[in-house]
Amino acid sequence: QCRIMASAVSDMVVHGRSGDLDAYLVADKMFHRTLLEASGNEMFRALTGVVAEVLTGRTQHGMMPEKPNIAAIALHDEVARAIRMGEDTQAEQAMRAIIDEAATAVVEEFPGAP
Repeated sequence: QCRIMASAVSDMVVHGRSGDLDAYLVADKMFHRTLLEASGNEMFRALTGVVAEVLTGRTQHGMMPEKPNIAAIALHDEVARAIRMGEDTQAEQAMRAIIDEAATAVVEEFPGAP
C-alpha cells in the first residue's frame, strides 16, 4: 500500500506539471482510495466513493487550477512518507493540511459559494 501511495504521488507530480488534470485525478483518487482502505477503519473505508466523487467533481466543474498546487502534492508525499515511517501524528497533520488547502482553494476561487 505504501508503494501504491508513493507511485500515485509520483504520478501526481508528473501529471500536475504537464497540466493533464484527468491523469492527475486518476492518481489523486488512487492515493486517497489506498489511504482510506489501508486505514483499517470501516467508516473511513466507506468514504472511498464519496472522496472519489468530491475529487472528480472538483476537476470536472473547473474547481482545480490548470496546474495543481505543488505544495498540495508535497503534502500528499508527506502523508505517504509518514505512513511508511510509522509516524501517525505527522501523517494525520499532513492529511489535515491537504483538506485545509483544498477547502481554502475552493473558497478563494469561489468566494460566494456556501
